[in-house]
Amino acid sequence: MEHENAVKEALNALYHHPDDTVRVQADRWLQNFQGTLDAWQVADNLLHDSSSNLETLIFCSQTLRSKVQRDFEELPPGAFQKLRQSLTTLLKKFHKGPPKVRTQISIAVAALAVHVPAADWGDGGIVSWLRDEMNMHPEYVPGFLELLTVLPEETFNYKIAARPDRRRQFENELTSQMEAALSILTACLNIIELKEQVLEAFASWLRLRHGIPGAVLACHPLVHSALSSLNCDPLSDASVNVISELIHHTASPSSGGISAQTPLIQVIVPQILSLKAHLRDSSKDEEDVKAIGRLFADVGDSYVELIATGSDESMVIVHALLEVTAHPEFDIASMTFNFWHSLQLTLTKRDSYISLGSEASIEAERNRRQHVFRPAYENLVSLVGFRVQYPEDYQDLSYEDLKEFKQTRYAVADVLTDAASILGGDTTLKILYMKLLEANAQPGNGFQEWRPAEAILFCIWAISNYVSVVEAEVMPQVMALLQNLPQQAQLLQTGD
Repeated sequence: MEHENAVKEALNALYHHPDDTVRVQADRWLQNFQGTLDAWQVADNLLHDSSSNLETLIFCSQTLRSKVQRDFEELPPGAFQKLRQSLTTLLKKFHKGPPKVRTQISIAVAALAVHVPAADWGDGGIVSWLRDEMNMHPEYVPGFLELLTVLPEETFNYKIAARPDRRRQFENELTSQMEAALSILTACLNIIELKEQVLEAFASWLRLRHGIPGAVLACHPLVHSALSSLNCDPLSDASVNVISELIHHTASPSSGGISAQTPLIQVIVPQILSLKAHLRDSSKDEEDVKAIGRLFADVGDSYVELIATGSDESMVIVHALLEVTAHPEFDIASMTFNFWHSLQLTLTKRDSYISLGSEASIEAERNRRQHVFRPAYENLVSLVGFRVQYPEDYQDLSYEDLKEFKQTRYAVADVLTDAASILGGDTTLKILYMKLLEANAQPGNGFQEWRPAEAILFCIWAISNYVSVVEAEVMPQVMALLQNLPQQAQLLQTGD
């Protein structure tokens, strides 16, 4: 008990001693202790000790997790069975929490599975072992579900000191057990209070990007459960995560690509598009709107080459993405910026048309597509310009707020150059000039309110390299308007 008492005393000093020097010493001692061989047994003993307080439980669960991840080879041969039994007992003990402790124990078991080949877990590896444990002890399902959630995540956790060949083998073991894992999760859907946890686990397994046929997922109960949860109020975070992973899954080469996943795409995209009205619903929770915007952005980013064909179905998605771009919250609107950039590249780069063969065919199709998307990019220019306007209280902005505002302006400038690449600099300039006239025409304005004019001039500066050197229609009028600008520092700087 000497080591156990020393750990308790150090933790008490770390969290409760009034002297900073003592706390620093306690922290250093605890960190050094975690690297010792004794830490295995001491952490295990204290976790099983019913008198251990929360601070002790959290520290010891973190210690045991770290030891399994990094120091597994310290243990003697044959220690696996005893360690697994102890961790399983702890997982059952903490199945209702504390959540931080349960999570650390779950990660420790998952890390153990990375180190130890599937054959040592019995027929079917850790997933079959886990299924058997859940069947024998249904009262502990919440704890086992968390383990099922973190298992795929540990595939990509490089804190685990496993050799590369063993890590690849573990990933293959999990992908071969995908069907069994989804079967367990489907069975757990019947427990209403576990639905969110089940969907989070499903999202985690989807990240393995295993090539499950689109037709299978399209009618899978887990997918239908996630889609139905999109209509909940508030929105289910877990369902959003699942749908986001499904979108990425359909676009992943390892899943066969978009053509192989068409049945699934045809199920999920209409459901996402049906959420468009929520973007304009002022009563909707901002986090829910942000989640919806994320799904639209995922659709755009994942299917950009399909969207670039300009089909009627594609334009429905484009108009929905314009709705997201129009949202007053920049954090939501900016989710689409990557899509507009990727779409611009797809529409303009020659590689997108190479399969057409002749130069004439390539040029004709490129012109057709760019013509289809011109209205969208014209709309885009109008939608993003106001984002760069100085706030009324700009003089009171902190250094960090000012830095964030500048980053916003640069992000909008990038979007404007994407638009200019499609529309041409001269057309983009005309759109911005009309906005400048509107700012001047505001009742009682006459540029006395300098901020709207400065914002538009910044936008004109952003696309200036795309304007032809012989442009003589709009630029002279812009230059003439500059003479009417008030003597305001930010405005004069941008006007130069």
